[in-house]
Amino acid sequence: MEPNRNDPNHSDPIRTSPASLANLVDEYGALVPDINFPNWELIEAKLIDIHEWTPDAAHSLVMMAKQYGWFFLRNATALAIACEQEDGDLGI
Repeated sequence: MEPNRNDPNHSDPIRTSPASLANLVDEYGALVPDINFPNWELIEAKLIDIHEWTPDAAHSLVMMAKQYGWFFLRNATALAIACEQEDGDLGI
């Protein structure tokens, strides 16, 4: 059965995403002491140690942020939300 988007209990990713994203930016911003020279290895280690990411997932997240940047990933995020693709095919 398809979820009813008019149901107030249905989790609507469009309504919850901006607040969640702002919170994540603040949370992950604390991992980056110098935004001009981010220490990607340290960020990856902190994702594992502090935020309990698996090593593979932390590595993938850092790699994507470093290689693609926020402009591209913002669009990918919007597309994933529009397609209701919360967890990707990689299973991370």
